[in-house]
This record gives sequence, structure tokens and C-alpha cells, in this order.
Amino acid sequence: MNKITISISALFLALGVLSGCGEKKEEAPKADAAPAAEQKPMEQAAAPAAEQAAPAEQAAPEATSSNPMTAMTDAANNAATAMGDAAKAAGDAATQAADSATQAVDDAAKATTEAVSDTAAKAADATTQAVADVTAPDGEKIYKGLCFSCHDMGVAGAPKLGDKAAWAPRIATGMDALHAASLNGKNAMPAKGGNPALSDAEVAAAVDWMVAQSK
Repeated sequence: MNKITISISALFLALGVLSGCGEKKEEAPKADAAPAAEQKPMEQAAAPAAEQAAPAEQAAPEATSSNPMTAMTDAANNAATAMGDAAKAAGDAATQAADSATQAVDDAAKATTEAVSDTAAKAADATTQAVADVTAPDGEKIYKGLCFSCHDMGVAGAPKLGDKAAWAPRIATGMDALHAASLNGKNAMPAKGGNPALSDAEVAAAVDWMVAQSK
């Protein structure tokens, strides 16, 4: 009997323990619910702050990202402006150099043309003189071949060669008058000194030579 009584008592005790555990398990969620209810207002209060922080965080990268783009754009614009200025300066320098080179070429061409013209003119004059010297009658030769017969000795009033006093008044009349008198004859001197075969140029050359010897 004692064993039975102890067993029953143990049984009730075990049931009581189990019953207590069941009540504790049922009340545990109620204890947990209170903190959950208390946390909801905090979470709701924190949500707007988080929402406000999020746009701020989104705006910040945009602002941060826009600054490098602006800096890059400005740098590109500055570089383009600098390149444009450099290109303009180079173009101006090239134009000025081309103008200077053109002017130098023009000046050189002008100087060359003037030099060639001057040289050609001098060469032409020298050639003309040389031809004239070759083709011009030799006054001395003509005098010694014909005129000497009267003018060496002063025959028939002819002025002697080298007699400045006798030639001075005749020279004063001019070379044209002397040439005309020799070609047409004057006083005792016949036309062309008596030799009609002489050309007018040959007679004039002989007169010029005699005048040159008598000044």
C-alpha cells in the first residue's frame, strides 16, 4: 500500500510539474509579444529617418559624381580653347612667314632683274661702241692719205694741223659748219678735199681728227 501511495503521489507530482511547464510555455509568447509591441513604434519612428537618409545618400553620390564630370568638361573646354589659340597662332605665324618669304622672293627677283637689265644695257653699249669703233672711219688714216697735202704746209690758206690760233675761229663756228665746209668745199678747198669717192662719214672723221689735234 505504501508503495502504491508513493507511486500515486509521484504521479500527481509529475502531472503538476508538467502542467506548470505547459502554463509557462503558453505565457512565454505573451512575454515576447510585449517587447515586439514596444519595438514597433521605434521601428516606425526609425523608418522615416532611414527613408530620409536614403535620399540623402542617393543625392550625395549624384553631387559627388557631377563634380568630376564638370571638372572634366571644363578641362576639355580649356584644352580645346588652348588648342584653338595655338592653331591660330601657328596659322598667323605661317602666314607671316609666307608673306615674308614672298616679299623676299619678289625683292630678289626685282634686284636680279635690275642687275640683269643694267648688265645687258652696259653690254649693249659696249657692243655698240665696239661696232662703231670697228666700222667708224679712221680720221687719221684719211688725213694722211689726202688732207695732209694742204694742211701740213698750209697750202692756199689751209689752216695747218696743230695751229691753235688758226683753228680757234673755225672751231668757234661749230662742228656742223666745219663738216659742211669740208663736204661742199670752201675757198680753195674742193668738196671732200678733192676726192668724191669719200663718204660723208669719212670726211667728217678726218675733220674731227684735225680739230682734236689743233685745240
